[in-house]
Amino acid sequence: MARKFPVVLLVDDSDAFRLFCRDAIKSSIKFIQILEAKDGIEGLRQYQLQKPDMILLDLKMPKLEGDKVLELIRKTDKITKIIVTSAYNSNQESINDLIKMGADSYVPKPMNRINLMKVITDVLAKGKMPGTNFTKSISAN
Repeated sequence: MARKFPVVLLVDDSDAFRLFCRDAIKSSIKFIQILEAKDGIEGLRQYQLQKPDMILLDLKMPKLEGDKVLELIRKTDKITKIIVTSAYNSNQESINDLIKMGADSYVPKPMNRINLMKVITDVLAKGKMPGTNFTKSISAN
């Protein structure tokens, strides 16, 4: 059964970054549900319970790091869109490894709203999310 609204899961140990993402997404996408998790274990649990359409996943977190969360999700799910973020300098080889592991995109922190939403819309443009009308719910601003 199709969802009424797309679901995005924000997995980041920074309250401020989750708030920034939530505000940026809600101001650009009319109808959306946003879930949050403050570490990798909680993020994996939310993913398993809610099956979000997209995940913004921090790379460095307590309890379970983002690359491990990505690996665990991709073992069974090749469809959910996953954007990896990090405040740590990642070289091109590390970024390529994340893409090979199944990340749909990588965004370095800090970022502004425009860059965040550009990455999200670029990832969405790669394909409509099954079970949602996510690509149609982004406003034209």
